[in-house]
Amino acid sequence: MKIQSSNKNLFFFEPDRSSGEKSYTCPECSHTRKKSKDKPFSWNADKNSGFCHHCNLTFWEYKPYEPKNYNIPEWKNITSLTDGAVKYMTGRRISQATLKKMGVYSDTEYMPQLEKDEGVICFPYFYGDKIINIKYRTRDKLFKLYSGAELIFYNFNALKDNDSIIITEGEIDCLTFIENGFENVVSVPNGANKNLEYMDSCIDLFNQIDRVYLATDQDTKGIELRDELARRIGAEKCYIISFKHCKDANEYFLELGTDFKELITEAKPYPIKGIINVEDIYIESHDLFVNGVDKGKDICKPEIDKHITWETGRLAIATGTPGAGKSEFVDYIVTRLNLLHGWKAAYFTPENYPLKFHFAKLYEKYIGKKFTIRKSEELEFDMAYEYIRENFFYILQEDDFTVDTVLASAKGLVKSKGIKILIVDPYNKLDHKFTDSETQYVSRFLDRLTSFAKINDVLVFLVAHPRKMNKKADGRFEVPSLYDISGSANFYNKCDYGFTVYRMTDNKNIMINQVEVYWQKIKFKHLGEQGITELKYNYNNGRFEPGTDVTTWDNTNWLVKDNNPFL
Repeated sequence: MKIQSSNKNLFFFEPDRSSGEKSYTCPECSHTRKKSKDKPFSWNADKNSGFCHHCNLTFWEYKPYEPKNYNIPEWKNITSLTDGAVKYMTGRRISQATLKKMGVYSDTEYMPQLEKDEGVICFPYFYGDKIINIKYRTRDKLFKLYSGAELIFYNFNALKDNDSIIITEGEIDCLTFIENGFENVVSVPNGANKNLEYMDSCIDLFNQIDRVYLATDQDTKGIELRDELARRIGAEKCYIISFKHCKDANEYFLELGTDFKELITEAKPYPIKGIINVEDIYIESHDLFVNGVDKGKDICKPEIDKHITWETGRLAIATGTPGAGKSEFVDYIVTRLNLLHGWKAAYFTPENYPLKFHFAKLYEKYIGKKFTIRKSEELEFDMAYEYIRENFFYILQEDDFTVDTVLASAKGLVKSKGIKILIVDPYNKLDHKFTDSETQYVSRFLDRLTSFAKINDVLVFLVAHPRKMNKKADGRFEVPSLYDISGSANFYNKCDYGFTVYRMTDNKNIMINQVEVYWQKIKFKHLGEQGITELKYNYNNGRFEPGTDVTTWDNTNWLVKDNNPFL
């Protein structure tokens, strides 16, 4: 690999790939020393970073931003199947004719789960006539994709040739539909996985498809995948295929026969509006019956998590005194949700224009250092740039600040990028066009945000300033509530979450570094409870910390694996 030292020099370095920390000669200083064979350089394979105890330089793996370059597997043009593979597939009622049509073949491949070469069934992924990826499967249901290859749908070419498409959760389910006469079928490449990057490159093809039949597995993970696909594609064109009591298409084929045309004709529209039959929510209801209510997502900060957890499909409204840091606090929550749960975010934030200033805020929260070459390193900038580029997006139509334009752009980002969070900051920067009373307008406006959140399964944050600041007898400002936001009490009444960020002042009414977050409204009990969280603002990086001991504050780089177990 290539590594870079903190004085910007680059070196080729091949460390022991096993986990943990090991000692080496230093690429920067050892060749200049009399004891050149000493090993003052420690390299941590888990963190991909190192430190020399002699020259006191730090080292990182050098990863400058580059457009993604995918590995392309070699097409061996193998067409044969072993007797064992044929027996396995015929046991699934998949004929050799179907396997030959789809280029399925047998080979031997190293399987990391077994730490040895193993006989596998190979499912090639084509784009046109070009091989893009290969899925390797053992008879014991161990899988792997070709390392570093692009993720695309299995049988991708079907997306270009049909006005309706069936999406399954695995290659064998896809082959099952093909066996039953359906050519307009694809499979996701990685099962019920949260990574849907294969959607990014083909969302335009789905815009030209009239109907999409969702034929994912009928278990909890399969339902989650189904719902995310519908969210990305557009629920209005999606239909749900039910395999009755069976888990998936192949199990249905084995148990109930070949009436696959009935699966299509009996598919029900994905529920959007209007009447929903009880059978449409059977799986979700049974899961609730068996497992109870799941709490929302936390951010791994106990002082905050004890009061609030987060769900998509909700509207959160934040207010606070001017200069209290409500936007900074919302950014802090959003970066933690993104870091821990992979929720991508879109911002409408004209107050942060030019947007390089908001990029700097996100950088500091992720890297843990000031956004300046005097405090950070070029390598850290590259690391943050690539991460933020893939996870954060901005909405800014310079000549149109209406809510319709913002939500239309956000809808596009739901489909093309899979965003799970939308931040509107602040409310008063939108172009509010209303002819009736302000109260009626605010009510409809909040209904629009709530509806957008629910239909698109997005957590919406709205930052709104209070209309006026009331003072106490001692001259200090009172803690504003959602009822103090200019326009209407509906800011409190219609949100799912409501909180106030309040910054304390000294006896001269000058703000000090003591922040209180008042969790004023949490609509559902399983998401938390009212209370107050006391925090300090971390001047190093814009994070929020409990306690007054600055030596305990978190200044770590969140993008380094050890500091984020979810990476």
